[in-house]
Amino acid sequence: MRLDAVMWPDSPWTEARAEWRTAEELGLGGGWIYDHLFWKQGRPWHEAYTTLAAVAATTSRIGMGTMVTSPNFRHPVTSAKAAFTLNDISGGRFTLGIGAGGPGGDADVLGEPGRTRAQRTARFEEWVELTDLLLSQDATTHQGAHFSARDVAIGADNTPATRPPLAVAATGKRGMALAARFADQWLTQDISQDPKLYAGTPYAEIERQTALLDEVCRAHGRDPSTLPRLCVLGYGEERPLDSLEAFRDCAGRYGELGISTIAVLWPRGADAAAQMKVLEEAAAELAS
Repeated sequence: MRLDAVMWPDSPWTEARAEWRTAEELGLGGGWIYDHLFWKQGRPWHEAYTTLAAVAATTSRIGMGTMVTSPNFRHPVTSAKAAFTLNDISGGRFTLGIGAGGPGGDADVLGEPGRTRAQRTARFEEWVELTDLLLSQDATTHQGAHFSARDVAIGADNTPATRPPLAVAATGKRGMALAARFADQWLTQDISQDPKLYAGTPYAEIERQTALLDEVCRAHGRDPSTLPRLCVLGYGEERPLDSLEAFRDCAGRYGELGISTIAVLWPRGADAAAQMKVLEEAAAELAS
């Protein structure tokens, strides 16, 4: 089991840099940043790619990625170029995490019309396919329903040295099909509040998702065991940093579902000191 953290770009860089260095010293496998333009609490919120460029330049071992870049306000051409550059700055430590994007918030900032879930998924399919092309070939021309590219040369050549891994967030069949076809990693999180969309408890929902992912991978001719799986715990109803026992429980239960990486939320708020102690203990235990 690998342990990652979701980091918060809500502090001055001098403070954020210290947090990333601490994460690296703890031996965490990677740090992820939610790729939003703003956050619901209204605190200052720094741009993800700019922040990760600074992280890449001031750390040496820890992985990093977006959680997640979406078509809500990102174009495949500019996103692929930024990902290619971050992969170079970081020495191959960057992962391009991508997802379909939800309604509201970032989806409205560019003044575009609202979209249904099916429309967002269709847009995401084209986004992923075009991004894969941009990172795989010398030059790309594309004219689609949602995005265009004209003779674009990103600079990647489909080798690990220049092409960052793709991590696809998906909870349904169409999104999982993209993960099966294009992803180096699958992403999910412990949300389960809406019974119309999810299977009940966070664990039951992730159990449903992993079983469906296995099915979709096989349907697309991919061995499910070749797709590593990351689950963010703590954003929804799980509380892995309440105690070391709570972390062990989460790691055991989700490990049984085939989750290879747990990403916890970097401690914030009144319980931050206690949560940091648990994080330190969990990181040390996994490293031993």
